[in-house]
Amino acid sequence: MNTQTQTPETINAAQLLNQFAHRRPGLDPRDYGGGREGWLSYRRESAEISRDLNDFRELYSLAWDILGDKLPELVAAYLMTSSGRLTLQDNKLQYITGQYFPTEYRPAASRCLVSLIWRKFAEQYETGDQIRKAIRRRVSRRVANNYFR
Repeated sequence: MNTQTQTPETINAAQLLNQFAHRRPGLDPRDYGGGREGWLSYRRESAEISRDLNDFRELYSLAWDILGDKLPELVAAYLMTSSGRLTLQDNKLQYITGQYFPTEYRPAASRCLVSLIWRKFAEQYETGDQIRKAIRRRVSRRVANNYFR
């Protein structure tokens, strides 16, 4: 039995982050103009948004693997102290859009996990190159290139 006192934020933070990343992007094809070029731009952006979700899923899985049951607590702590666009306030995720929400919210969720993964690997390795090399062995080339350069 877990005797540790946990706040609602601690219990739900990883789940909230997962739900946030899995929400529909709200992409509207009418925003891309008409004709062939507009449709192609919409499809390209839609495909990239889907790849961003796959990146998040990969990072979420790795975070659970290396952090285990501490993940919700660590996500909550990170988001409550973050000065980034994604924060946890009053048991809800708050996101401040930069330019276009559909293309940026999933990478924001991924960056939270990247920070936690980096910190965990930093406990075992001394230099940034060693950390990157160790993480790159555990993730796809796309995730490595996008988040662990």
